[in-house]
Amino acid sequence: MASSSTKTRVGPQKGEIRIDPEFSALIPPLTEDERLGLEQNILCDGCFNPLVVWAEHRVLLDGHNRKEICDQHGIDYTTRELSLPGRDDAKRWVIENQFGRRNLTPYQRAELALVLEPLVAGKAKQKQSQGGKAKVVQNSAQPPERRKTRAELANVAGVSHDSIAKAKFLRDNADERTKDRLRKGEVSLHAAYKYVSKQKRQDEKTQAKAAVPADLPAATDRYRVIHAEFQRAGVGMASADWIITDPPYSKKFLPLYADLSEFAARVLKPGGSLLAMVGQSYLPEVLQLLGRHLKYQWALAYHTPGGQAVQLWERKVNTFWKPVLWFVKGRYEGDWIGDVCRSNVNDNDKQHHEWGQSESGMADIVERFTYPGQTICDPFCGGGTTGVVAVRMNRLFIGLDSDEEAIETTRRRLAEVTADA
Repeated sequence: MASSSTKTRVGPQKGEIRIDPEFSALIPPLTEDERLGLEQNILCDGCFNPLVVWAEHRVLLDGHNRKEICDQHGIDYTTRELSLPGRDDAKRWVIENQFGRRNLTPYQRAELALVLEPLVAGKAKQKQSQGGKAKVVQNSAQPPERRKTRAELANVAGVSHDSIAKAKFLRDNADERTKDRLRKGEVSLHAAYKYVSKQKRQDEKTQAKAAVPADLPAATDRYRVIHAEFQRAGVGMASADWIITDPPYSKKFLPLYADLSEFAARVLKPGGSLLAMVGQSYLPEVLQLLGRHLKYQWALAYHTPGGQAVQLWERKVNTFWKPVLWFVKGRYEGDWIGDVCRSNVNDNDKQHHEWGQSESGMADIVERFTYPGQTICDPFCGGGTTGVVAVRMNRLFIGLDSDEEAIETTRRRLAEVTADA
């Protein structure tokens, strides 16, 4: 049990009280205005509230600012001697004493509750090991309470259980500037949690996309190129994580989109996605055909900035972007995706195939959607840009095309990439 007595300390005896850095760090600092106001009150009226001292070790538990002001101006003060069994009991008293202060922000309250949590858990474990006969520490001004859960701690701290959970996340993940702003009340706990958690997810995603899987095959074994019409090609069932492709756009090729839908349903893993660049002249028909065996997810804008816009005379349109239609086999469970992709300015690369796409634009799509070690399939691989980008970015690749010359171009480019690797 804690016990207390009051004594007056004057003159040189004030130096007998020790300041423990660990305890003083638990006490939120006063603002400049708050400290100035406290100093003026003490200068005018004296220090009437006693300083609380841990009797066994002469350590100051409460009244750090008052003691500092009194020492500075030579003002007498009184002390209340508090008897406590051990250091954890004293630390717990300091923390619980802070919850009665009005100037604490929600983050400061939750932060203190997190420091208190292991002390409460330790006391509960001690009591259990002693068969329910453990000593219970109490402040003479407050009745003893056993707080064994975070919900109970939240009640003591005057914040919600959710606030404590968010504060723990921010304590472990936020930078010091953010935590300082939270302590000063310059930003809300919810807003900081939302921002930091989003940043953490983005950082984790960036790290995952930069990591090379330990089981990634050698560069020469990361791709397979097949000369065949994709409808009858021997690609394994559910072997691809992604199909990223650029089919021909003209009206006579519309039936291929129905075949592509069927092919994707066979080749994609459950939850896998088809990303198909398409023109806009027959967009309603393409959407309908691709939706035969897959579920529509979204349409992305693939931006091709620069002065080399395609002119569609029959539509009287200069086009600087094209849709990338996103369909899914089953339910998509992946990352959030921004719906605008882009190539570099004037990067219209037709040197490998008359319908070829730029490596910069394809790299943006591959980076945005896929992870190292995943398998990308392109059933219209043409000049091989999808494969080159995939292998270079540590993905696996399966390419198909019915044009033998296009297949040879793809093989040559992939051989050059793997030789560099």
